[in-house]
Amino acid sequence: MSRTKNVSREKYVNFIDKSEQFYDSMKDAVDRGNNDAAVAAAVHCAICYVDALTVLRLGKKSSAQNHIEAAILLKETKTSDESEKSRVCVKLMELLELKTPAEYDDRKLSKAESESAVNSLEKIRKFIKTEIEKSQIV
Repeated sequence: MSRTKNVSREKYVNFIDKSEQFYDSMKDAVDRGNNDAAVAAAVHCAICYVDALTVLRLGKKSSAQNHIEAAILLKETKTSDESEKSRVCVKLMELLELKTPAEYDDRKLSKAESESAVNSLEKIRKFIKTEIEKSQIV
């Protein structure tokens, strides 16, 4: 089980707001051709979206330094489409693999890597937004 922190479920909206801020930053970075910034913002956007869903559904979020723990907690979260959740977890792991190169490596990321990160994020974002909407209906 992942290291977690208890968070009041109503705080999920704060993580949605944070994720949307990172989403806007990612779009601006893409428009400017800033591949590293786009990927970094995409990663943080995805993490905040995952936190939003796990806080809403479980009342907890990952507190580990390793963001892979957020993916583990997402796997533990019941969703309406478990097979899609599995695909989203794979996309999240692919995205997380680009975090270190985007933020710390001595090489610059390519446009293709940035486009791949944005595509992964869009799949993650769509799935989690749908799950959050379903939670609000129930």
